[in-house]
Amino acid sequence: MHSDQLIRVAVADDHPIARQGVVTLISSAEDMTVVGEVADGESALALAERDDSPDVLLLDLRLPGIDGLETTRRLHQTHAEVGALILTAYDDPHAVAEAVQAGAKAYVLKTAAVEQILETVRMVARGHVVFDSAVWETLSAHAETPPTEEVSLSPRTREVLVMLSWGLCNREIADELGLSIETVKTHIERLYKRLGVTARTDAVARALRAGLIE
Repeated sequence: MHSDQLIRVAVADDHPIARQGVVTLISSAEDMTVVGEVADGESALALAERDDSPDVLLLDLRLPGIDGLETTRRLHQTHAEVGALILTAYDDPHAVAEAVQAGAKAYVLKTAAVEQILETVRMVARGHVVFDSAVWETLSAHAETPPTEEVSLSPRTREVLVMLSWGLCNREIADELGLSIETVKTHIERLYKRLGVTARTDAVARALRAGLIE
């Protein structure tokens, strides 16, 4: 998404009143436009196939047919460029962990402040992964036990790890540290190898549990 373009947002919620409320909220933001609203997971996945596919898809957890978690999982596998944002009334630690594992870019409660929801949409559209510290702690509690041997990281690799936990993309990490994207990728590959993981969320969860970051 280019900075001069409107953020394309779609909403999937099987409750008409709740869905209309979210659509109205998104429509009120000058930098966003609603490109679709659906009531089930199958229809949500179909939105990603359209020419005007959304940059961000807001999903309720409880959807008929394919639920929000499975929709997120399939979306991540087939259209990872569409950011899945779970917007739900369920404050369930297990659901949070499952959402992260499924590839969700954010998990927000419907009771959140209006501006918090809109700002989270903006950050997901820019490629960020947006979870607060409580969410990462929940995920780390569900993560597999880390290797028993001590994990040693260079200061630079540790800095990259911290920025991964902030949800920064490779370009943003490179700009922040004054490195090339290839160098950042090398640090991330080393990090994955040291921690025995293959994904960013797993790396952050494993690092939290191992006490490498706070």
